[in-house]
Amino acid sequence: MSQDLVPAVAWDRLHHHYGTAEDVPALLRAAATDARAFGELDNRISHQGGCVLSAAPPVLPALLRCAADPAVGHRAAVVDLVGRLAEAGRTAEPRYVTPTWPAAWAAAVPRLLDLITDPDPVVRRRVAFPLAQAHEHACLVLPALVNGWHRDTDEAARVGFVCAAAELLRDMATEWPAPVVDWLSDLRSHPDAVHRFAGAMAHRRSGLGGRDPRHVDEAIAYLPTADPLLWHHVWAARRPIARLVRWTADVLDDDRDGRTRLAAALLRLGHEQALTAAWDVLSRWRSPAATLLPLVAERLSDPDPARREQAAEVLGATGRAAEPWHPDLVAAARDEVPAVRKAAVLALAGAPESVALVADLLDHGPVDHDLRRLLRPLRPFAATLLPLLRRRLAEADDFAERRDYLLVLAHWGPDAVEAAPEVTAQIGTDVEEWALDALVSFGLSDICERPEPDAPVRSAVRYWRATGDTELLLDRLRADDPTLVRHLDVLAELGPAAADLAAVLRTTRTSGWDDARRLRTLWRITGDPADATGAAMAVWRALTTGGPFGRYLIECIGRLAELGPLAEPAVPVLRELLEQDTRPGRPDRRCGIRDDDLLRDAIRAVLAGAA
Repeated sequence: MSQDLVPAVAWDRLHHHYGTAEDVPALLRAAATDARAFGELDNRISHQGGCVLSAAPPVLPALLRCAADPAVGHRAAVVDLVGRLAEAGRTAEPRYVTPTWPAAWAAAVPRLLDLITDPDPVVRRRVAFPLAQAHEHACLVLPALVNGWHRDTDEAARVGFVCAAAELLRDMATEWPAPVVDWLSDLRSHPDAVHRFAGAMAHRRSGLGGRDPRHVDEAIAYLPTADPLLWHHVWAARRPIARLVRWTADVLDDDRDGRTRLAAALLRLGHEQALTAAWDVLSRWRSPAATLLPLVAERLSDPDPARREQAAEVLGATGRAAEPWHPDLVAAARDEVPAVRKAAVLALAGAPESVALVADLLDHGPVDHDLRRLLRPLRPFAATLLPLLRRRLAEADDFAERRDYLLVLAHWGPDAVEAAPEVTAQIGTDVEEWALDALVSFGLSDICERPEPDAPVRSAVRYWRATGDTELLLDRLRADDPTLVRHLDVLAELGPAAADLAAVLRTTRTSGWDDARRLRTLWRITGDPADATGAAMAVWRALTTGGPFGRYLIECIGRLAELGPLAEPAVPVLRELLEQDTRPGRPDRRCGIRDDDLLRDAIRAVLAGAA
């Protein structure tokens, strides 16, 4: 790019993601002819998105000149960069968007509209993305998209125009232009399936058609025959069908019944993205399990081993709801493909059916970290598994493997005491700390020597658990006064023995879940009902302002059970959590459904105690 296209601004006073923008003029000059230089410019101006820094507005006009110049070989990438900047400018918090961006973007929109009629179909496809971000200029953009759709002969570009129009209508505050509404309405009877589908999704995205079940019907009819090449052109996606199914789910959003019906139809058809669609529904809502899990289980016999593996993973992630299909998972654990076998064994975690499979792995096969963690919930079967685990521990030379086995043995406690010789052999090695914890859990108190006065709190805790002597531990906790909240679980376990630390805890400032833990610990120490009621109130506050997420918070809730009727302040919000269909955790977490099982168990225990 020539010198006259570089704005004469004080670049050293502007910033991009890597610091001041003195290097931007040179990158701009090179960006038109050198794709690598443009890539570096892209990285500095956009990086990972989420904000628009001060160097972006003066760069924008030069990007638009590049996008309009047929001599530039990477115009589509330039348009995409403009789109990502526009998306960040629209969605990021105002404090993360430079004040000069709105004016620069307003000036850019008319120049982007010119690209709707660009001779290059790739550029026409790409321009839909930045135009979909022009919400404040929808009255200008929408007619151009309609006209572009009618004129264009490139199907991917036309589909992109439909999708962009739906995004603009979604947040349009003024009255929708009648020609746009008529256009989208006509798409419902279009002879081409892709336009009927795009029209249905546009109706749902924009709110034009409410929750018409026909939107889902169109998705069910179209997705199994969708053309991957067409959607690759629409989005430049490497896995276009995967993105298409995910996008469809995003459009349907909180339509639980519609998304369940779509996922069930895709499962029956054996669609390549059916299991992903099913997981997205199962991880968000509780009730669809009855409809979807039988269909997921059928995929355990899919001809494609990758889908058999994924089916086992989905069943495993759904926790106890998958128990009726444990026999099918046992059969899958004998699959000829190792990845399928492993997924099936992992899916049976903790179930009695997994014992023989885990024993066989311990005896013959490789046992990685994922498989080793299966051992922890199998404590009831320690008598069967312990000889094999002892041999594995004695033979292991890898730090992580030995630590994993020691953690399992510590969890099994006295049921694993026969492993004491193998555990003792780890004293003096790099896993000594975990070996000592395991020996203490066995009840072998004579292995613990009294630590030095300045020993870590962990060593003092171990000595106390082995001997019952609280003196050293309390001294160490007093020395840790400024960070006493880090030891709340130990203090709660000490109970009245930590009475002289109650005053410090009472004046310690905490919030959220830490407040609930602190007050519950105070109650364990003092027995004061006011502390117990305070802990229940803190849980209520934390749930009404945030929500349970992960095992840590579930444990906080579960500990309210010991409060009995004093947990009453938290009962209404806990009952609501128990009865709602939406899972309160993050739906993108693979352990989310198992966590939801634990959450409901914890809530039931609290409600029973409070009653």
